[in-house]
Amino acid sequence: MESNSVEAIENEVQTLCKILEQLCSTTFDESFTIQNDGISYELGNDSKIISKIYEIILVKRLKSLLDASEFCYVENNVQNKYPDFIIVSKLQKEKYYAVDIKSTYLKTRKMINGFTLGTYKGYFKNRDSVKTIVKPYNNFIKHFCIGVIYDRVLDKTPVKHVLVREKWQIASSTTGSGNTCNIGSIKLLDDLINSKSYFENEEAFNKYWLEYKC
Repeated sequence: MESNSVEAIENEVQTLCKILEQLCSTTFDESFTIQNDGISYELGNDSKIISKIYEIILVKRLKSLLDASEFCYVENNVQNKYPDFIIVSKLQKEKYYAVDIKSTYLKTRKMINGFTLGTYKGYFKNRDSVKTIVKPYNNFIKHFCIGVIYDRVLDKTPVKHVLVREKWQIASSTTGSGNTCNIGSIKLLDDLINSKSYFENEEAFNKYWLEYKC
């Protein structure tokens, strides 16, 4: 079904928001192990390993929710390509919704270490490019982030919050890391939980980061 109706697209966005918000109730173990040759190994709290585990858990549940709602999707099995997961619009051919799964840990009770929200160069500036992106950036209707915030308690990583936001809503005006051209996130926990965005809207977010110099 093809539709360019603004109202129809808004309704589809709202439907997907409700589906994605169901992921906020996902239950995670506080520690993870793997088994090899009958021996069990603790995985500890290495952020890269933990991040991948959360992604696997959330993607499996998301696929089940989308199947039930008859949405098609595209899985991304290439680590260095944006986004982690793609939902296909029912309304328009070649239009999509980006879903990026991010995780970070609490540095203090009020501050997180921060999410990295993708590059502000490359496909972000050249929005018809398919370099390091699964589909051209211009073909995405919305860019969603699922943010998992966990604590570090010895070898345990209890999850404290799971948030679903559009990328611009959690973006800050600073980079996500010192040696790469990535967009950084808000780090104040209360602002994230209460949807207090740095940018007024997506247009302001785009303007700022399109003009940002690496």
